[in-house]
Amino acid sequence: MKDRKMFMTLGILVVVVLISALVIGALTGRITIDTDGEDEENGEIVVEDATGKEVQLEEPPERIVSFMASNTELLFHLLEEDEQDRIVGVDDYSNYPAEAQDLPSVGDSFNVDYEKIIELEPDVVVINQAVSHLRGELEDYGEKAFVTSGESLDDVYSDMQLLGNLCGIPEKAEEKADELEEEMVEITNETKDLTEEERVDTFYISDAGNEINTPGNDTFQDTLLTNAGANNIFSDKQGWSNVGEEEIIDREPEVIIAPEYLQIEVEELTEKDSWGDIPAVENDDIYYVDGDMISRPGPRIVDIQEDLVNILEGVE
Repeated sequence: MKDRKMFMTLGILVVVVLISALVIGALTGRITIDTDGEDEENGEIVVEDATGKEVQLEEPPERIVSFMASNTELLFHLLEEDEQDRIVGVDDYSNYPAEAQDLPSVGDSFNVDYEKIIELEPDVVVINQAVSHLRGELEDYGEKAFVTSGESLDDVYSDMQLLGNLCGIPEKAEEKADELEEEMVEITNETKDLTEEERVDTFYISDAGNEINTPGNDTFQDTLLTNAGANNIFSDKQGWSNVGEEEIIDREPEVIIAPEYLQIEVEELTEKDSWGDIPAVENDDIYYVDGDMISRPGPRIVDIQEDLVNILEGVE
């Protein structure tokens, strides 16, 4: 009998606590329901971005300014055609898909047009960690910023999920991210795990202006090259590096790859007598790829990955 009374008393206490919590929640507007990447608070959502910061909105954003081309491509990839008008502004470099070119531009990371952003009245401005310093400036203007990673191959999948959470379509985003990852696995199935001896010594030129720049370890491009069956000859360097001509010649790349907009500069280099004995130059294994696709961690990674695989598989 004592046990029964004790359980009844505990039950009453639990009910009282729950009712109190609900009353307090109703009064303060802080009732929170977990919804797969979103928190709903009496019609509000709270979504965590790549920096771990929670961004609070009244509802999934209907007006988005996309700052960084990779974010723009991901958003267009995620949103259905009749929902893409939620993207109301983009940065100067957002040129894909074609619909992005018709949207108002808000400048670039060196020259942000804050007046234009304010004029567009966005619910949120999507940036990435490369320009995360803009968050504070945007907030000073009363704008909300949401940060994606936008650095590695894995970030493509995680950023897609983050943007899906932000837009209120988490399940769709997860499905699309899984599909993209499966495509990448299929494309690199025969090249990703090649032995060192089977790989092609490859030099990727990302810039050939005053200095020659190339991606090393822990870069998006190095991952794409490695998965395609390349041995990036500068993967021993961390991040992005300026390299000298003598060092390039000494490492004897079998293949040279560069974005198509650098063709003139690369030809000027490879026509030098000092470059004549480099295997890639000697055998004319110099290739040009789409510069946008290889520099943007976005949904077109499947296209550039396939291009790289085809290039390297064709080298004798």
